[in-house]
Amino acid sequence: MLNLSRRSRTVKTVFVVLASVALALPATAAALPNPATSSVAPDPSVLRAPDGSFHVYASSDNWDDGAGYRMMPHFRSFDLVEWQYVGDAFDQAPAWAPEGSFTWAPDVHVIDGEYRMYYTTGGATPCIGMATAPSIDGPWTDLGHAIVCMGDGYDPALDPMDPFVDFSGDAPVMYMGNFEGVHAVEMNAEGTALTGDAVEVAGEGFESPLLVQRNGMTHIFLSSGNCCTGEASQYHVVAGRGEGPLGPFVDREGRDLRDGGGDTVLEGNAQWVGPGHPDVVTDDAGQDWMLYHAAPRGAATLPNGIQRRQLLVDRLDWVDGWPRIADGSPTTNRPADPEVSLPVRLDRRGDLQLTRMEGDRVIDVPATLASTGDAFGGLVWATLTGPDKQPVRVPIRTADADVAEQAVGVEAGQSLAPDYSLVLPEGLAPGQYELALHIGGQAGVAQEAAVYGVRIDERGIPVPDPLGSLPVGSNFLDIGSLSSAAGSLGG
Repeated sequence: MLNLSRRSRTVKTVFVVLASVALALPATAAALPNPATSSVAPDPSVLRAPDGSFHVYASSDNWDDGAGYRMMPHFRSFDLVEWQYVGDAFDQAPAWAPEGSFTWAPDVHVIDGEYRMYYTTGGATPCIGMATAPSIDGPWTDLGHAIVCMGDGYDPALDPMDPFVDFSGDAPVMYMGNFEGVHAVEMNAEGTALTGDAVEVAGEGFESPLLVQRNGMTHIFLSSGNCCTGEASQYHVVAGRGEGPLGPFVDREGRDLRDGGGDTVLEGNAQWVGPGHPDVVTDDAGQDWMLYHAAPRGAATLPNGIQRRQLLVDRLDWVDGWPRIADGSPTTNRPADPEVSLPVRLDRRGDLQLTRMEGDRVIDVPATLASTGDAFGGLVWATLTGPDKQPVRVPIRTADADVAEQAVGVEAGQSLAPDYSLVLPEGLAPGQYELALHIGGQAGVAQEAAVYGVRIDERGIPVPDPLGSLPVGSNFLDIGSLSSAAGSLGG
């Protein structure tokens, strides 16, 4: 329940930056619920950066939040659970693409220190392109031309959409396909051109190939069904395995995926519609996790008609050499979160609270700080990102002043329950905002974050969000109806 209160000038001194209470809490907080984002994040591709943070790039989409199309939105997480939107890879489709094109289905890798993104563009005549960057944060520079386009004469069997590039062999191999057969084609050493013959690895009815090497076998994950028909979506994930990257791939019954085989490993349930287009990442304990998109049943589309494909994170186990996710459907409440080595844990605790005082709009943010072993000392600060996609600092209110950041210390083995009072900027444009608490050894270099969604109305204040609108972030501030639409951070 979200609380709303008004405080007079005479009680202004009750504001504190950090009301810290030592608690007998575990260093690893209880698992946070799915989704991992409440912003739209379809077709996720995940990669870990050298600093240990995790990054997802997702398909371009209109989030119906007043910002227009996000061109390959980029999300960052320190713990694989709380994801913050940090910007877009592109500000427009590549110059060589047909007018009106957008970009989707990114596949991101780091090869010899260079970051590479393969993607689809083109619309009715789809093409696969490529961009490179010096870091996971960009800037991204396009190759300048397509790697392959439908009907360009390379091989009429190819269906150039939803690329995945496997770099595990002597030469990179690109997998592609969108319901017209999934094919693999060897590339040049630079990964910039196709050089080999097309090899069919799965038949019609599949898209979004993903390869994972485990226990001496090559596993292929594919998606099937229509992703984006609202509540009627039958999108789901199937899998098979083979002894090499070109297959043949078969299911548990020995059926070839080129002939209708495939084990269903993830499908919709009473809470989630159309899970699919997965990627896989491994935590610091060696446990695999599948990141994928799904839409909440009962609110599967945005007002603009776009499927509300949020990011979900679920544990991926290998049972008798085959992949398994929970009961074969998305979990709303994970039994546990990924194990990630962090200097400190920062998690959400309870609901946001709005306080109005002397014309200011102050959000009280309850959080949990927990030692992960050694004592930690650093700074906490907050940012707010809105439809203009530019993060701004949000002051923290204390009894004496509003400050840009606050020093904090956590003793070894200790957990704290701080409440931060954040002062919203004046003159906020209407739309969806993401409020993030950050903690790090120095200001501006975050090592952990907790993320919340806030909607600003035409008056510049937080308001209830209609069911069909989209809160950006992980825990939505809902003023007026005095309730919160619980969410975690995904699309």
